[in-house]
Amino acid sequence: MAPRADALKMRALRIHGYGGPEVMRLDEVPVPQPQAGERLVKLAAASVNPIDWKMREGLMAAPLPRVLGCDGAGTDVVTGERILGIGSPGREGTHAEYAVFAEGSCAPVPEGVGFEAAAALGIAALSAWIPLVENAAVGPGQRVLIHAGAGGVGSFAIQIAHLRGAEVWTTCSAANADWCRALGAYRTIDYAREDFTACGAIFDVVLDTLGGAVHRRSARVLKPGGTLTYLNAVPVEAVSQVHVKVMPTEVRATRERLDRLLMLGLRIPVEKRFPLDEGGAAYELSRAGHVRGKIVLQIA
Repeated sequence: MAPRADALKMRALRIHGYGGPEVMRLDEVPVPQPQAGERLVKLAAASVNPIDWKMREGLMAAPLPRVLGCDGAGTDVVTGERILGIGSPGREGTHAEYAVFAEGSCAPVPEGVGFEAAAALGIAALSAWIPLVENAAVGPGQRVLIHAGAGGVGSFAIQIAHLRGAEVWTTCSAANADWCRALGAYRTIDYAREDFTACGAIFDVVLDTLGGAVHRRSARVLKPGGTLTYLNAVPVEAVSQVHVKVMPTEVRATRERLDRLLMLGLRIPVEKRFPLDEGGAAYELSRAGHVRGKIVLQIA
């Protein structure tokens, strides 16, 4: 039997307003109670994604206080199965000791994959897989440009495009060039010193996670018929080129998607680990925008 919400408490990192670290507090709250079609998971690890600090600052208003966090990994309370789960709209997030996941938004963690690695994979790998594989159908013989290749999404995007046989270029800092090449990038472009549009219209696909002028200018480097696929690219400036496809991305977890990602053997780059009670520092590191790979909260 799953523990009753009124019989068991948990620690949860909650926001009590919108702003900076001052709105965050580690609270003791009831364990969430699973409904039909949901699984209650005792979390061992969760990742911190840019959407977390953006929501803390009021990107998506919701009743407060609130637990943030999109993905986490741990043990199903009923079955004992090791689970990676993606949070559901309307439910509390994963920056807590327990979370509930819809059956269709979680997958078993294979032997040999740790909880931290599984949690780090979550939303970031989905955010790379869906635009590249499902939207743009990246494959052998294509040349792909991935913006912000050293970040969480970019680190997975480089690997996924490389595994599918594409020639991968990426924008990154000079300090992260070797890192990106080790993940599978054929060429790196130093965004501080080079104009990525100088190479001309040579790409079949561009993955944009930055938005603004980068979004608009990315269309210039696409071949006729090429695809500009993007996510979280806010603001999205209008693309004038009529010869390219512009495809937004809906990041939605399914068991099939998570299963495939967990079995790919991706290198899972964890930059830094924080205990749950130092979650505010983890958010600030993510907000600074210079993280190489992923940030993980160690919960259990």
